Amino acid sequence: MKRWILLLAVLACTVWIACKSDYEKMLDREMASGIRYDSIFFGLYFGMPASDFYKHCFELNRQGMVTNGPENNTVLYSFYDYRYPLDMNFYPAFEKGRIYKMGVVFNYQGWAPWNKQLFSDKLAPDVLDILEKWYGKGFIKIVRTPGDTAAWVKVNGNRQILVMLQNERNVRVEITDLTVTPEQKETPVKPGDRRPVWEKHEK
Repeated sequence: MKRWILLLAVLACTVWIACKSDYEKMLDREMASGIRYDSIFFGLYFGMPASDFYKHCFELNRQGMVTNGPENNTVLYSFYDYRYPLDMNFYPAFEKGRIYKMGVVFNYQGWAPWNKQLFSDKLAPDVLDILEKWYGKGFIKIVRTPGDTAAWVKVNGNRQILVMLQNERNVRVEITDLTVTPEQKETPVKPGDRRPVWEKHEK
């Protein structure tokens, strides 16, 4: 009897593992590795103090690398080495004054509702190419409920990169430190303030 119970337990465990998605397997493997990847891009990193983020972006702007995004609420970087020029707007989320997630939105500069060549589904391969150059290959396509837009994900240690078609224009990317559980949402950007992001915060 005990042998049968043990056999059933092993069988149930095997079935449960087999039913796990590729994403769940990757997540379990990477989180169990204990390896940390804190780099994001452009010298930004998880755990970076908010004050250092603003100083760093100010320096990147001084060097001519980035400028102000729409309504001065994001930081804008542009790519010109693809078939169509594209923009990347980014701004982090903070937990206890330190970066734990980076929100990024990509779009083609010449996007228009009538220009299907510049829609987000055509943009996604370029975005994935950029991310693979930064973080390496290994993104997997997520199969979600029928009717959902496409999404891709990669997990390296504590760092998850999630890519989604936000709408017809934008591809959204979220780069998250999975070891941080935010206690509250912080909204440090002051609405209606026309100054650059790095000038909106009191020293």
